[in-house]
Amino acid sequence: MPQNKPTLLPTLRQGVLNLPGSTLETKVTAERLLKEDRERHHCFYGRVGFHNHLSHHLLAAYDLGAPAALLQKIFDAEGKDPWDLYILNRKGGTTEELEVQVNAANWTTFLGDAKHYPGYLDFFTQEVTQHGAGETLERYVFAPAANGNGSHMLLRFVGGAVHPLIQMGYAVEFGSDAMVAQALAQTAVHDAFRPELFDLQNAPPSPEAPIRPSQNPQHRQPSKGHSLLSILCKAYDSETMRPVMPYDSDALLSARFKAACADGRPEEIRRLSALWQIDIARGQAELDDKVEELLWTTTLLLVGSGRRGRKPRLDFFLMHMLNASLFVPSLLAAIPSEGSKATLLRSTVPVLLIYLTVRGRPRIDAGLAMSYTATPRPPHEKVPQADASSIGNPREDEEFNAWPGIVASVLYAPDAHTVKAIRALYYAAQRYGRTPPGGAIGAFDLEGRETHEGISKVDGSLFVRAAGVVMDTLGWVTHGQKAGSWDRSALGWDDAWKNDAWKNDD
Repeated sequence: MPQNKPTLLPTLRQGVLNLPGSTLETKVTAERLLKEDRERHHCFYGRVGFHNHLSHHLLAAYDLGAPAALLQKIFDAEGKDPWDLYILNRKGGTTEELEVQVNAANWTTFLGDAKHYPGYLDFFTQEVTQHGAGETLERYVFAPAANGNGSHMLLRFVGGAVHPLIQMGYAVEFGSDAMVAQALAQTAVHDAFRPELFDLQNAPPSPEAPIRPSQNPQHRQPSKGHSLLSILCKAYDSETMRPVMPYDSDALLSARFKAACADGRPEEIRRLSALWQIDIARGQAELDDKVEELLWTTTLLLVGSGRRGRKPRLDFFLMHMLNASLFVPSLLAAIPSEGSKATLLRSTVPVLLIYLTVRGRPRIDAGLAMSYTATPRPPHEKVPQADASSIGNPREDEEFNAWPGIVASVLYAPDAHTVKAIRALYYAAQRYGRTPPGGAIGAFDLEGRETHEGISKVDGSLFVRAAGVVMDTLGWVTHGQKAGSWDRSALGWDDAWKNDAWKNDD
């Protein structure tokens, strides 16, 4: 394969959690394994085009304090899946070398074509070397030249179950310029995600945006427009947003998207998305509030969309929305332009709403989310008897912190998504764990009514409760519990709950 390829240093900085456990050995090991992944593996594998999650798994575990030997085992186990960097024929799995090189003059020519991933990787490595990570991100994701004439780089960035966004999120969070180039290459070979759902060019203020303050100053509201929780409530009430009927348990995800993007739903999604306004004049405070809204809403959707009296199910695609939300703060910090920061935020709402639609419009049950324990413990836990000299007793729930045990177990989970979800919930718990009942932005409307039944009782313990559900569902594998699975039944449809044996979307 090509010699004298452009390269960037593989160095990393610590992540947003930076839990104890990181050593020089773990840092060097993580950098070495990530470099090997970049140089050996394509971003897709298999005929369907599954995403390569190896770098996600490594960095999530690294941030949670995984030892070097465990990082190596993650690489050895998951590194078997991704295809060679130069596999150009998915059906045949054949390797060949492209004669054409991607450059500044032709880079838009090959968008959406996975066989050009190596060329894009080289091209964006050169661009990041020359312009730096932030400027290159601005030029090739947000600039008009990157989105006109069908280029749609921003829509590619939020496509593919938001994997390019997540890849870039890891890159900027951990300060890896090499991964920035990798994420841009991955963005370039994705299809543009449903252009009919987006209206991001001007984003004029919505005529439906509330202009008066809440009657109760303790009920937090956005400074401008509607809250994300309020918008979800409107999506639930909208006749246009009703799920496509009848429910088909065998439907492919592509078929669900095609059916959902009809009968006025794209126009309704554009209307609802415009209600989430970004008040740039507030600066960092506005960005922080929007991140907070995303993390509360996606957590409630993931763990509050089950059915009472039934075994919890955690939707595979709603989980991706939670995992992506974790990276929004790092992305906002990396994007140079204030306008582009606002554009990134606005782009998340149509994605969230269309995934809500293709999952059957699952409704948030805030009471269900809060019914899960705030002190989750692994099965068959054997807590040693505390010595008489100890202060307190970890066997008592009111004296027990569940997070250390959750982290200690999830490091060994076989599915990267599980580690990533726990990391997102840990981050949210760090920042919003002290929130009082009803303290989430948009929990109430302007008249003081709950936007979702029971949300007045939702407090900052939501995130540890959610983490417990994730562990119970996906498995406390270090305690003898078999690894579980994410739900792919499209659980918003009532018929998806007729039995507990569901089929995958794909």
